[in-house]
Amino acid sequence: MRVLVIGGSGAFSSRLSALAAQAGHEVLVVSRGQRPLALEPGLRHLQADRHRLRDHAATLSAFAPEVVVDAICFQSQQAQDLVELFAAARRVVLISSVDVYGEDVGALPVDEARTPSPATGYARGKLACERVVLEGLGPRATVVRPSHMLGRGFRPTSLWGRSPVMADRLRRGLPVPVVDGGRNLMTPVHALDVARCVLATFDEPRADGQVLNAVGAEIVTQRHYFECAAALLGGPPPQLLSVPAGLFRCHSEVGSALHWHRPYSHAKAAERLGHKPAATLGLMMEEMLLHEAEHGLLVAAETDPRFDRLCALLRRHQDELDRWFADEAAARSARA
Repeated sequence: MRVLVIGGSGAFSSRLSALAAQAGHEVLVVSRGQRPLALEPGLRHLQADRHRLRDHAATLSAFAPEVVVDAICFQSQQAQDLVELFAAARRVVLISSVDVYGEDVGALPVDEARTPSPATGYARGKLACERVVLEGLGPRATVVRPSHMLGRGFRPTSLWGRSPVMADRLRRGLPVPVVDGGRNLMTPVHALDVARCVLATFDEPRADGQVLNAVGAEIVTQRHYFECAAALLGGPPPQLLSVPAGLFRCHSEVGSALHWHRPYSHAKAAERLGHKPAATLGLMMEEMLLHEAEHGLLVAAETDPRFDRLCALLRRHQDELDRWFADEAAARSARA
């Protein structure tokens, strides 16, 4: 098949482009050309800005893609581009996000039947794109919603989103602030597993007009996530300092990024596509951290002083609470 991958040089989409080429598809990657792109057999590159995709309509029409995958569609007008430019494609896959489900979704794995309740501008934009593509292309559209992706090219999460200093903090045993002590659930997924899920939709009738979660097989606590990373880095067990969720919600601009319960189900993709995620948390985490180390991407913790400032406040608060509870216990004993 002729496969067009829009935004095909990112940490996820480059894996999809390579996987599609290795499967024998003829792949055209559309990107701005700001990242190095390994052009293996069956893979070509069109340098273009996603916002000006229509400027390249003639080139795209000449390629005549049978499958289109858009990994960087964030606005409804961009989704409308897909509807109008690729009316002849057999399959148009929109890469969305589990963020559309909302923030704290509870402790049971969320499936695609759940009504979306996006809480951030990013999630609202993704949901708007989904609706444009599904309504405009009908059965020829498929929406894939990945969860927190890991693997080469990604960074570990932190209180403020993915952070270049987190690996160094964990390696050195420096304290890490986390919402509610890291008790919240999350569902990491290997980027390669997401790419395989997308590839499985290309010629599968049961993916017609469907929304599919592309998430990992393991639901873990955020504490376990950091414990796994610290062990792989050779560091001590992580010192996780608790930030109250209610307080963080009032002051954070990060929104739903991994700080509330976020368990998701991959059952629909397994049933309709025969796709089951294979990577363990340890495997995908190890690949991510090795890539950071081998490419000189580890950044010293001191370059982001927010962590240390907040940790000092949290420790002071914890000490004050310890004293209060000790005094309260002593007072109860005296009254008894």
